[in-house]
Amino acid sequence: MTTDHRAASAAPPETLDDDPRIGGLMTPRVVAITPDSPLRTALGLMAGHDVRHLPVLAGTRCLGVVGETDLVHAVAVGGPPLVGPLARPVHALPATARRSEAARAMLAAGTDAVLVAEHGRIVGIVTATDLLVSLADPA
Repeated sequence: MTTDHRAASAAPPETLDDDPRIGGLMTPRVVAITPDSPLRTALGLMAGHDVRHLPVLAGTRCLGVVGETDLVHAVAVGGPPLVGPLARPVHALPATARRSEAARAMLAAGTDAVLVAEHGRIVGIVTATDLLVSLADPA
């Protein structure tokens, strides 16, 4: 008789979490910018903090997120001089939301990021890259 050790060591299906909560996927270090900031300032902030998305905040209100690609494109073609007009509205989800909810929110908004908010405060960001890493991670 042969034993399949892979099957014996696999977790039972009911213990697997195929749709994890985004609180475990998010980047908790959020770097933000104001809408009146110049594009080059935003790019410098991204480079300095190694991020590709910046929430655009007017006081405590989030106007959306500006992405690296949008900034580079605006600089290259002579777009608006300030970050504000480039901010794309994004969904804010609680940390308890599931990965599939974040993916659906990104698709619905046509963006590659969602913000994670608790009690009206941004506590993290989840990007399409975070979703891909979570899908590829065998752990």
